[in-house]
Formats: sequence, structure tokens, C-alpha cells
Amino acid sequence: MGDKLAVLLYSRLEAMHKRPDRILFNSAVREDLLTLEPAGDTAKRQKEYVIEKLSICSVVAVCGVVLSAILWIKDGMETRIVDNQINRNAYGDGDRSITLVADDGEAAYHIPVTVSERSYSQEELKQLSDDAAKIIEKEVLGRNQSLDRIEYDMCLVKSVAGYPFAVEWRTDGAYMDSGGALVQDRLDTPVLMGLTAVLSCEGFQIEYDMTVRIYSKAIPSDKSELLARQLAVIEEDSREQQNMTLPSEIGSQGIRWCYQRNYRGLLFLAATPVLVCLISHGKDRDLHRLVLDREEQMCMDYPEIVSALALLTGAGMTVPNAWNKLAGDYRQQCERGGRKRYAYEEILLTVHEMESGVAQAKAFEHFGRRCRIPRYTRLSTMLSQNIRKGAANLPLLLKEEAAGAFEERKHTARELGEKARTKLLVPMMMLLGITMLIIMVPAFQNYF
Repeated sequence: MGDKLAVLLYSRLEAMHKRPDRILFNSAVREDLLTLEPAGDTAKRQKEYVIEKLSICSVVAVCGVVLSAILWIKDGMETRIVDNQINRNAYGDGDRSITLVADDGEAAYHIPVTVSERSYSQEELKQLSDDAAKIIEKEVLGRNQSLDRIEYDMCLVKSVAGYPFAVEWRTDGAYMDSGGALVQDRLDTPVLMGLTAVLSCEGFQIEYDMTVRIYSKAIPSDKSELLARQLAVIEEDSREQQNMTLPSEIGSQGIRWCYQRNYRGLLFLAATPVLVCLISHGKDRDLHRLVLDREEQMCMDYPEIVSALALLTGAGMTVPNAWNKLAGDYRQQCERGGRKRYAYEEILLTVHEMESGVAQAKAFEHFGRRCRIPRYTRLSTMLSQNIRKGAANLPLLLKEEAAGAFEERKHTARELGEKARTKLLVPMMMLLGITMLIIMVPAFQNYF
């Protein structure tokens, strides 16, 4: 499926009036493919490579869009509230914090609600502290300056830090709800109201009475605050019921409720093109990594090739015969299951060129250009000049080149060893951290 889609997409891109050459005919990709397979059909190989990459990217894109659509539909279904009923968690499962969306036809209001777990009658442990009552008297003021002038919502705390008790409040619901929010926005005259804090712990409790003077609210309530206040009252009154019934209207306006939407589908949809671009870039990087590995392998084989040429030419062989000898030995090694060596593949290709009628000097020059490595270019220059002009001291020159190449390989081997040592630092540090945790965790557990 992905291959057919990729072929169709490739043909459409190729048929466009303004073709995206950066995708179809990337010069960097073409150079890498030509380096890896100099004798192959580069144009055909590049087309196959682009189709392969488009196949992977198209599959990822389709999967990302489908998954985004599924999540979007699933999240939409999860927002539905049937008959204005919200299920509570069973007793012992803990409270559940949700965000509800109230739609009255004119606007949508996001109301955060904490739905407590279903509670049952049980003995409550209570304890009283006069010092805690003094702290409560200061904390309940909130933004107000004193109890004689309450014009902002009060902060009716449920507990006091450092004291093992629970705090419950009794208020006049006509002016203040159980959470400390002022119910009425405007008052003709200030109202005195009794406020009672019940401090309890284990089997003991005491009531702490306060008198507050309520004024008109400094900041009038908006519809969202009114809904939140109404939901708080409903939630408190229905704690012993399995379901919490939401109001179907506020004032004279009807309300439709739903859960707040989760936008995971859109996140997946936004991440899909990023993932496709990363995969496309990763494929090109892997291809170039093969080119770098080829260059590294050829550099490691260079001293052996030059040394073998020096030995064979010094024994009286001509350069072409020595070259054919290297190619023949490599061909036999491959037939016995030996691994592919890029330098010897280039030697084989040079032999095929000479057998097909290409001049020996030209074939050696082509060898140097295909290898794209300075040391091989130097070798090809020496061999082509020997063919054209002759050089009695060629074996000596090859021996000197081999000696220098072996020294370079030693230096390269040292550099690779240092790189490998550096790469091992990360896992070694991780192992050290794990070892320290294994030793320290039991020690701390025994100490504390």
C-alpha cells in the first residue's frame, strides 16, 4: 500500500509544472549514491531511493492523520454528558478534578469542579486548638481588611498548617456560601452575619463564633463565578448520591454541559509533518553515513593496497599485471564469502574498464576520481604517469607511499580509539550512578 502510494506521489511530483527538484533530484543524495555505486544506474537508483523514502513518509503521514482523527473523535465523545449526570468515584478512590464547559447559547464558560468521592457516615476524629482559632481569624479575611468590613470573598480554610484538625464552616447561605464567596453583589445596607468555624479532631470538637459585617461586593460576580458557586452548592448537597445533577439553566437561559475537550488529536496532527521531515532527513543522513563509512574503510585498506603493489612491481610485474593480481585475489575472496571492500571494488571496476578498451592511463585516472580520496588520487597519478612516461623507481616510490600510509593508519587507529573511549564515558557514568544508588538507598533506608 505504501509503495503504490509512493509511486503515485512520485509521478505526480514529477509531472508538476514546477517540479520540486530538492525532493526528486537532490544533488547531495545523487553524489552519495554515485560514490557508493559508481558503476550503477545513478538516475534509476536515485528514483528508487526517493520512492522508498516517500513510501516511509507517506505511511507515517497517513497513520498520523488517521490517529489524529480517531483521537479527535474519541475526545469529542468523551466530552458528552448524558442527562446532566456526572459519575462520582467510589468511596476510597479519591476526589476527581474536572473542567466543565457550560454553553448557554451565547457563550461557553469553563468551570473547574472538584467532584468528591462518594462519602458515607463515619466517625470523625476531631481536636481543638485556641491558637489555631486565632490563626484562622486572620486567614479567613483574604483580601478584606477586617471582619467589620467584608466586601471581598472570604477564605474559609479547611485546615491549618501544623495542626491536626479539620475545619468546617456554618454560614448564612443568603449572604455567603460555605466556601466564603459573597452571594449577593449589591446590598442596600451592610448586614451583620454570624460565621461559625467548627474545629474537630478525633472525638472532640469546639465551635468558634465570629461576627462579620458584609458590604456590597467590590467586584461584581460574572456568569462563570455564579455557575461555579451554584455547582459548589449542588456538589455539597449531593455528596451521598451516586450522581451529581448539573443545572439545566441559569436565570432564564438554558445551559448545555460537556467536558472540556482534550486536543490530543490536533497535537498528533501537528507532530505528523515534523515526524515526516525528521524521517526524510534521517534517511539522507544514513545514506551519507554510508559514504563516510566507505571513506573510512578505504583509508584503512590503502596501506595494504600500496604495499602489495610495491611488492609485486618490485618482483618484476608490470603495473597492469599487479593491478589484475589484486583484483583476482579479491574476486576469489568474495567467492569464499568475504565481505565487500570498496577500494577493491574500485580496482575491479578499473580492470573491467581496461578490458573493455579504455586506455590504461585513463582507467587509472578514472580510478582516482571515483575514489574521491586524496591518497587514492595520488596513487592513481603515480600509476598513470608510470604508464605514460615510465618510471624505473616506481617500486621505491610505492614503498615510501606504503610506509607513510601505515603511519597514517596508526594515527587514524589512535583517533578511533580515543573516540570509542569518549563514547564509553556515558554508559560508564550511568553504571556508576546505578551502583551508587544500589549502595546508598539501603543505607538511607536503614538510617531513617
